[in-house]
Amino acid sequence: MLFKSTRAVLVAILSLASLGGAFNLGEKPVQNDKPLSIGYIIFPGFEPLDIFGPLEILFSLSGTYNMTLSTVSFTSGPVSARLPKPFTIGPDGPLTDPKYVLDPTIMATHSFKNAPKLDIIIVPGGVGDFLLDNENNFEMEHFIASRFDQAEYVLSVCTGATTLARAGILAGKRATTNKSAWQWATSSRHGANVTWIPNARWVSNEKIWTSSGVAAGMDMMYAFLSFYYGSEQVNNTVNGIEYAPHTDPHWDPFAVVHNVPGADTSRSLIDCTGPAGY
Repeated sequence: MLFKSTRAVLVAILSLASLGGAFNLGEKPVQNDKPLSIGYIIFPGFEPLDIFGPLEILFSLSGTYNMTLSTVSFTSGPVSARLPKPFTIGPDGPLTDPKYVLDPTIMATHSFKNAPKLDIIIVPGGVGDFLLDNENNFEMEHFIASRFDQAEYVLSVCTGATTLARAGILAGKRATTNKSAWQWATSSRHGANVTWIPNARWVSNEKIWTSSGVAAGMDMMYAFLSFYYGSEQVNNTVNGIEYAPHTDPHWDPFAVVHNVPGADTSRSLIDCTGPAGY
């Protein structure tokens, strides 16, 4: 009886995540049975919410749409959110020792050498980007550049946009990134000819989507999946996880909070968010 009761609860939860049908937005076809290969780029020092926030939406929606997930890193195996050694933010910054930082770990299913074909590539940020910069390590960027033409879309969260700039795929494009790390993230030494948008919560252009810092990745993922699959089903999904997305891509109040050059100080910092579709 306990097994039957538990099973009934699980079925009810999954049903809540998959209520309702989806409809097309624009010209994007909705294909429930088309396998969508999603790949997260993982590296030591990743920011947990950059990954798990958008992944929660994908996880809940995968009860309705056919998706596969790969986690790709320098090598397969465990990857920690805690860096193994001190780092600096930029060449002249003070040394920061992360030894007391918690170390949640993700298992990388593939390395950059054996990753499968990926339709959607998602690049998080995190303090690991600073260490990779310190060490002039471009292996992650080389992988992204080599897979860019094959992918349908490339999404970045937080300082993941700096990784895209370093990969050369943001040249001539608009983008945004983490507002508290704005000066480092948007430095021209990471990539030339990028138009950084200070007030954007997220930016979409062609096949590249970039978001502001950390929690903003959930807002971008909500907008991206609404574009890709249609808003009705995605609204049901985010309401099922009781998340109220920020829906204005052009306004990020944290640009003001973190004194980003060009921030719009005339707007109210109190965001108006509510359940999706209401």
